[in-house]
Amino acid sequence: MTQTNGFGRQVFAELERALLPSGWESDRVRVLGHRGAPAAGRPDNSVAAVTEALRRGADGAEVDVQLTADGALVCAHDPIDRLPVAGRESLATLTEVLAAVQRPAGSSIVVEAKPVSDLAVAERTAQALADVLAAAAGNAAITVSSFDPVLLGMIRGACADLPVRTALLGNTADPLAAVVCRAYADGHDEVHLPLVGVRRAPEVVELARRLGLGVAVWTVNRREDLHWVADLGVDAVITDDVPAARRELDRAAVRAPAAA
Repeated sequence: MTQTNGFGRQVFAELERALLPSGWESDRVRVLGHRGAPAAGRPDNSVAAVTEALRRGADGAEVDVQLTADGALVCAHDPIDRLPVAGRESLATLTEVLAAVQRPAGSSIVVEAKPVSDLAVAERTAQALADVLAAAAGNAAITVSSFDPVLLGMIRGACADLPVRTALLGNTADPLAAVVCRAYADGHDEVHLPLVGVRRAPEVVELARRLGLGVAVWTVNRREDLHWVADLGVDAVITDDVPAARRELDRAAVRAPAAA
């Protein structure tokens, strides 16, 4: 058996990363609806919210996912063990949401795996995600993100044979340079960073780009913030206001060549 040294493994990993579908195919900043486009009668993380985000011009959506005790992946932000049984039954499954994102073709989905403290649950979550994503991979650009680096590492391993990207999330209090370096060291493809943190340390965007990482910023709603992150060169924004984000980012794109 041929042995691969450390440098060889690094080169192989970089080639493998380059061959994954990026989800960021152009210079256009992509707009992702935060938990879809929720409103009264259209709960966040629901199929209706995701579908509405796409209808309003989003390139895709970001949804939260958790594993139920009986092994189903449902889309919910708050801990599902605090919900009544009837409330849990109304939650969309990840499979249902992925089916919605596949129309129109080329849409993106960011699946945020909520942190778990139990390693056994983390392993089951990673495997369940791999099973569900195997059926959907290729029909949408899929990125799995998490604030939990251990869980995300398990997910990356479970999805190693799938065209699925992984993204380490940075929290508002995290030193973002450390988040970027951890994402790179762990072999992830992207970092998803909080706007408030990027405001404090905008240089982290350039650091991530130099390391070959895609950059999405959350949650970006204000006009001035949208233009500012576009000027920084981010790949995507996660927003609560899809139409406004799309409008302002298109304006920024038109203005950029003239400024150059």
